[in-house]
Amino acid sequence: MWLQSTQCAALMGAEPVAGATPCRASESGFHSFGETVPRSYYYHVPATVRRDSPVIVSVHGISLNAAEHMVRMRSLAERLGAVVIAPWFDRTHYRGYQKLLCRDGETRADLALIEILDDVTARFGVDTGSIFLAGFSGGGQFAHRFALLHADRVRSCVTCSAGWYTYPDPSAAYPFGTAAGSCPDGSSPHPDAHKVPIHVLVGSRDNHVEPSLNMDADVVSRQGVGRVTRARRWVKAMQQARSPIDGAPVTLLRVQQMKHDFSKAVDRNGLDALIMERFGLHASGREYDA
Repeated sequence: MWLQSTQCAALMGAEPVAGATPCRASESGFHSFGETVPRSYYYHVPATVRRDSPVIVSVHGISLNAAEHMVRMRSLAERLGAVVIAPWFDRTHYRGYQKLLCRDGETRADLALIEILDDVTARFGVDTGSIFLAGFSGGGQFAHRFALLHADRVRSCVTCSAGWYTYPDPSAAYPFGTAAGSCPDGSSPHPDAHKVPIHVLVGSRDNHVEPSLNMDADVVSRQGVGRVTRARRWVKAMQQARSPIDGAPVTLLRVQQMKHDFSKAVDRNGLDALIMERFGLHASGREYDA
């Protein structure tokens, strides 16, 4: 059942709660706010939501299938007692959202997501201070770069089938590397970026070079050709860059027979379950102890 945002807010309540806030039924919907540049997202809120309910953010690729992300993720999220947020970065305002700073040189997709998360907290009373962040294709690019700049807001990051990556190279300017002051608006990587667990998923059959794949000479020289090769090289670089003392794990899973199609990856390859497993979530909605 789909409800208008005002109906859903009234049903769920907007006050932060210490315990559970029961609802007559779980709710899915779409909400948009902001006058000049819209902040838009699809959401699923489980039948019972707590202030500490897990918040899963799933980011679309260039097909802009945000609704599809919410719908495909909500069944398992409902069982986990988790909220699903799927931001929609429309082409009019957010071209180039994968790199966080859009092509107009002004719009920041990462800051738009933070405003969306604040809106979710205000409307549903759930704490969005530390999210489980996933993205597919262009969304996978966005996810690992968001975690790089906003490590304090990301509990765990899963990047699926990204076309190319930002390397942990302080000598190269963003988005190719992580040189200080080269990130959007002169920012630098978050000092705790190395503490965010990152899990990379890529399909064994996702190595086709299509027109949208970044074939810049510098990218090809360092990262290779095709998503499988690029995922493998980036994970190796990230593992080498992280300290074994305080660096969080960076893992790679090559999913057999998975192609570059989000819905088919969920239906045929269980991508939603693979993402939840990497997040360490089980049926109670809590993280694994081990």
